[in-house]
Amino acid sequence: MEKVLKINNQKDLNKFYNRLFLYRSFLYNFVTFKLEKDKYDINDLILALNIKNRRKRLEFIYDTACQEIDDYFANKNVCDFKNNKCRLQRKLKSDKINGCCRKCRFECGGPCPTKNLACKLFYCSEVKSKYKIIKIEDLKIIKVLFWRQKILIKSDFFSSREEVIRDLYLNSYIIGVIRIGYRFIKKLFRGGVK
Repeated sequence: MEKVLKINNQKDLNKFYNRLFLYRSFLYNFVTFKLEKDKYDINDLILALNIKNRRKRLEFIYDTACQEIDDYFANKNVCDFKNNKCRLQRKLKSDKINGCCRKCRFECGGPCPTKNLACKLFYCSEVKSKYKIIKIEDLKIIKVLFWRQKILIKSDFFSSREEVIRDLYLNSYIIGVIRIGYRFIKKLFRGGVK
């Protein structure tokens, strides 16, 4: 079954966003969404809704959000990196590198090797005072997630992409918080968090 969405004005767009909770439910598992025209740049949302496998949908949403942030900041050195230290780390004469304020287990001599959306959405006060930054609310694709998943995605720092996807897939705030806490404690005992 195909559902053609006609979004010609702001009222239609608001109606679409209000019905997202329904469109992402199992009731629409056998429905293929199609836009009549993409005037409001919501094609990624439609693509996400058409992915019926829950894990693949979460991966698509996560990767699309990461890519949107990367594209926005491409060729912009908002953190003013010099010698792998951001402006704030140089100002505080910190021994940390790559802009990480804490000891991350993925920290290396170059850019972060993992895609972590929570880390990508974190900006220090120095950056916030000088640049327009992206907030989670600015990422349209995130609207396809449930509120519990949005909370998890904002708080799952220093985790690999696979760990975050697993937390989102479990779709439980309590289990997600326990998993985040467990990873933090595990890093603490290994001497990884300072």
